Amino acid sequence: MHPQSPREAHGVLRRAAYLAQMLRNESRTPAALAARQSKQLCALVRHAASQVPFYRDLYAAHGIEAASFKTLHDLQSLPMVDKQLLRAAGASALSRRAPAERVTIRTSGSTGEPLEFQIDHRYDQWRKAQYLRPYLSSGQRLRDKVLRLTAHPRQRTPWYTRLGLLREWQFDCASDPARIVEIWRQLAPQVLQGYPASLRALAHHCLDTGQALVPSPRLVFSDSALLTPDTRAVVEQAFNTPVIDIFGTFETENIAYQCAAHDGYHITTDSVVLEIVRDGRPAPIGEAGEIVVTVLGNRTMPFIRYNLRDIGRLSPRRCRCGLPFPLLAVIEGRANDLIVLADGRRSSPAGILAHLMGFVDTIVQYQLRQIEIRRFELLIVPSGRFSNAAREAIVTTIEAALGDAKLDVRLVNAIPTDRSGKQRAFVTQFAPDHHP
Repeated sequence: MHPQSPREAHGVLRRAAYLAQMLRNESRTPAALAARQSKQLCALVRHAASQVPFYRDLYAAHGIEAASFKTLHDLQSLPMVDKQLLRAAGASALSRRAPAERVTIRTSGSTGEPLEFQIDHRYDQWRKAQYLRPYLSSGQRLRDKVLRLTAHPRQRTPWYTRLGLLREWQFDCASDPARIVEIWRQLAPQVLQGYPASLRALAHHCLDTGQALVPSPRLVFSDSALLTPDTRAVVEQAFNTPVIDIFGTFETENIAYQCAAHDGYHITTDSVVLEIVRDGRPAPIGEAGEIVVTVLGNRTMPFIRYNLRDIGRLSPRRCRCGLPFPLLAVIEGRANDLIVLADGRRSSPAGILAHLMGFVDTIVQYQLRQIEIRRFELLIVPSGRFSNAAREAIVTTIEAALGDAKLDVRLVNAIPTDRSGKQRAFVTQFAPDHHP
């Protein structure tokens, strides 16, 4: 029941210290957090310009002098990067001061563009603390039992779990929901975590069969994919508790999270700088743009102005919970997964999919696909309450939202997942730039 090595023990202690620091930051003032963030950012940019060949050459090509970088506002002068650029950079994206022993991380490739990157052991522990923070900040306790639905369940139980801390059991999200209910009743956990599609499938099973989760989960968390309003509604109906959603990526870890107030997503400014950018410039508060993130702690392979290709909006409000972090009002999906309307406008699928809110009782899972500029297909895994009348109403509602387009509804037994095991609510199957 002891750590397997002194390094593992040291890592856990460092992670605990980082987690304590993050939780203390939640009681600091916004001004204090901004000052710390600015200091870290300036040091990171100067490090990248002097020690990372990729950034050195990139900044030189744009005539940027890192020595003149002094405030958060200077960030806008730097060029943005993305997966394609960093993948092409290869070893030149690594710091010349990178330690010999590094941790290699591979992204899920859910966008079709997997990426491998490296971090040092110090940042690895910060990252793991960053993963834990939203859950513990939102009411999860160190001794709570957690059932997590994931595509790649871990096989080894950590030693601290055997000691009764951070007791998380991971289960294949593609399993039969009846089996998941059985496991829940055997473990009797307090917390349920998982991908939105997995939680939705489980929720529908419970509602359709009357097999409730016993005991009822005290907390339900969703992460790793877009949580649509209709999925939130059916999950909350089934489990009788509000869903707390968490936003992050492999490259950035958890960077914004909801609290019990559900006023928006708290941006973790002690770990990242988050920008909303439209046409290369900062989008006005409250208006949609691409989410661009700078990871403050990773100096081995820095992510500076890294474009996630997700769409979001900043909120002008402060959350009534009292946390000092600014709010991301909403995450609307991926920029490369926007619906292209007949008049050429691009629209977030979230606005279209919101019209399915009235059909949560009849749809277990769905995926909207754009086949052509005026042709869409909606795959539906139906519940026992699905009917021809529901099908007709769905077609009428969604076609009205799409405008000049036709929708075909196809009933299926399952929705295919991407290579990460996640399920996307919308996919496009044509090249919009080739259409009028």
